[in-house]
Amino acid sequence: MTTIKHHPDNTLIRAYAEGTLAPSVSLLLSAHLEYCPKCRAAVQQMEMQLSDSVVSAESRGQDSATTDRLLAKLLRDLPEIDESSQGNEVMAGSTGEMGSISDLPELTLENRRFVLPQVFAKQLHKASAWSRLPGRLHQARLGIDNSHIHFIHMDRDSQVPPHTHRGTEHTLVVHGGFADERGDYRIGDFVTLDGRHTHQPHTDDVEDCLVISALDAPLQFTSGLARMLNPLSGLFFR
Repeated sequence: MTTIKHHPDNTLIRAYAEGTLAPSVSLLLSAHLEYCPKCRAAVQQMEMQLSDSVVSAESRGQDSATTDRLLAKLLRDLPEIDESSQGNEVMAGSTGEMGSISDLPELTLENRRFVLPQVFAKQLHKASAWSRLPGRLHQARLGIDNSHIHFIHMDRDSQVPPHTHRGTEHTLVVHGGFADERGDYRIGDFVTLDGRHTHQPHTDDVEDCLVISALDAPLQFTSGLARMLNPLSGLFFR
């Protein structure tokens, strides 16, 4: 069983429970919850605290409109229930646990197939065709509203040029793993980086890697000839 070492912080957990995250980040965090019992418990605890705060506010006579807004936030993020699948072991109620592999959606790249979290089952038809990027990388965009969600595949023994982030990037590993100057990342790990961080993700010569990333601004390459790619960094953000 994979040990998850990298998790969303408490600010993201609270915003997820409140229903105030951007759709792309909320989807990615939902996928992380399928892997991570620790964060599922944290979300459930936060939802209980928010529920208690609603009851407390009502007892103090808080403005009903304020209470209604908080309740709407809580309800907005409830998962859709496919009635035809109730009773199966895909997901246990609203806990967000990963189902059996045979029930999970798959993404195909050339002759390879990648198992994805269940939350993407109804979204894969919105994925674009794969496009090649420098450094033995492939990318496909998931077209959900105006969100910038990307499947990024790194082949074995490949690397992304050194870069920082003009905005915030949230990344979930769903196959294999990669490493950078800050550590190693494996299946289920959730990584958040912004303009304070510069790194160079790379894979080893044994296994490839598939991640799903949600970005709110293009990357900014920082080293040598890679800086010449900055006018093209929109490839990661189109």
